[in-house]
Amino acid sequence: MTGTPSSVALHPFDESSITPEYLGWLNDRVLLRYSRQRYRRHTRESSLEYLRSFEGSPSRFWSVRRSADGVQVGTMTAFLDPDEGTGDLGILIGVPGRGYGREAWGLGMRALFQDLGLRRVTGGTVAENSPMVRIFLAWGMRLEGTRREHQLVDGRPVDVLLFGMLAREWSVREDRRG
Repeated sequence: MTGTPSSVALHPFDESSITPEYLGWLNDRVLLRYSRQRYRRHTRESSLEYLRSFEGSPSRFWSVRRSADGVQVGTMTAFLDPDEGTGDLGILIGVPGRGYGREAWGLGMRALFQDLGLRRVTGGTVAENSPMVRIFLAWGMRLEGTRREHQLVDGRPVDVLLFGMLAREWSVREDRRG
């Protein structure tokens, strides 16, 4: 995405990000069919508690917003281990099918590798979540492992796929794009 404007931007998630639309995404069992969040009922209070869990932590919680008008279209988390130089990204796009997830994922990876200087970034999803698998592959992440029948989706055991990328792989990729 170097040299091209992005249709989304990452902003710190704050109390104003907890909108009725956001709560609707969190409580939409179809949208969250591959997320462990589907097992919880989310309220403004539970969302504030989750937001507060990031205070004093090195981890990040971002609001994904459309660049054109600032409307929130999703969220991202980055759970960081500064001692190991690693981060694990997660994403929720409440307005799917427009490429926001792919763009946001790249921005998150860039923030972790370039801004924070991490040496490794990971992410995972159930094998059936083909849009997320495509995002991992589009950004050059490698399939590093499979947790066989690790989660239940619609009562069926499904594999969880684990992806990762090293900083040196990101640098090569960005040099080619630059």
